[in-house]
Amino acid sequence: MILKSIKEWAAERGCLLGVAPVRPFAGGKAALVWREEQGLSTPFVSGRLEERYEPLLLYPVARALVVIARPNPQPLQPPGPGEGLIANYARGRDYHIQLRSLLQGVAAKLEDAGAKLTAIQVDNGPLLEREAAYYAGLGYYGANCNLIVPGYGSDVALAVLVTDLELEPGEPIATAACNNCGKCMAACPTAAITSPGRLDPQRCLSYLTQTRGVIPVGLRLLLGQRIWGCDVCQEVCPANRYERLSRGASRIKTRADSIFIPNLATIISLTNREYKQVFGGTALAWRGKTSLQRNAVIALGNRGEVDALPSLEQAIAAPAAVVRGHAAWALGRLGSQGRLVLERAWKRETDPYVLHEITRALDDKKACE
Repeated sequence: MILKSIKEWAAERGCLLGVAPVRPFAGGKAALVWREEQGLSTPFVSGRLEERYEPLLLYPVARALVVIARPNPQPLQPPGPGEGLIANYARGRDYHIQLRSLLQGVAAKLEDAGAKLTAIQVDNGPLLEREAAYYAGLGYYGANCNLIVPGYGSDVALAVLVTDLELEPGEPIATAACNNCGKCMAACPTAAITSPGRLDPQRCLSYLTQTRGVIPVGLRLLLGQRIWGCDVCQEVCPANRYERLSRGASRIKTRADSIFIPNLATIISLTNREYKQVFGGTALAWRGKTSLQRNAVIALGNRGEVDALPSLEQAIAAPAAVVRGHAAWALGRLGSQGRLVLERAWKRETDPYVLHEITRALDDKKACE
């Protein structure tokens, strides 16, 4: 009865809830071992490798994994010429906060039923949430490594609750609409999907927009106007589109809330206080202002419009060296308009990395003259 109750409770809030058995995630283990062999680790994980696919290593008394899936907000309109593109999952209010709140409600019901363990994970723990959702029967994998949920598509946020209460688990979906058509691999701007079910995170634009530091020169053009995340492999997926459109309209309550997206110039000029006011309640807030400003600088460089000159001149004097360095690259894409700014910046700059970016931008401009 408790399982039926929490499923209905989640459905009333526009979410799908399932239960996974507490056993090793075979598929997740294979994917993680492959990544480790290829040297493709990322900084966005926690715990030892085994703890990511062995729930009992973390929670020896666990008896079930409760998984919740919530559809992400859909954009009301595409970004304008001077605005940045943000992935759907980061639009609207921070899904971490929303899913944690939902699972706290589930936890209260489980505790009333006798549970002593109700540990919640929303991107803040080792367990592979997509694997838990797969074993709970909430969805099947696409070749792009995303979980495609019937009635939702892959554009969902997932979270897990570990409990010591015995709950009847679901079963993995036996038939999947993904037939490895190859469209996601062909459309990926950086060829990050190396084969069906295998992803190089260090080439994935979603990963690159969130990581700190320098984005390789060869990948900057491929970012286009993206300042946070990338949805390309989901947008071209026929199975994802089928699930979202043909089933979702009648089965799932969707949200259409979206955040205010300031133009790229505004992002560059944001103070810390303004950044928190604009993005503090969203999923972008966790990485901080510097990475977002770096991404906005790249987007302005990719536009290549002269009206970006004042913003890039401000960016090349920014406190953070990583913003100044990418601003030098962007100014180098404005033709002769950016040359005087680059030359002035070179005279006052002391950081070796930024000087290298300025020198390369000036040399590239000389080669074009």
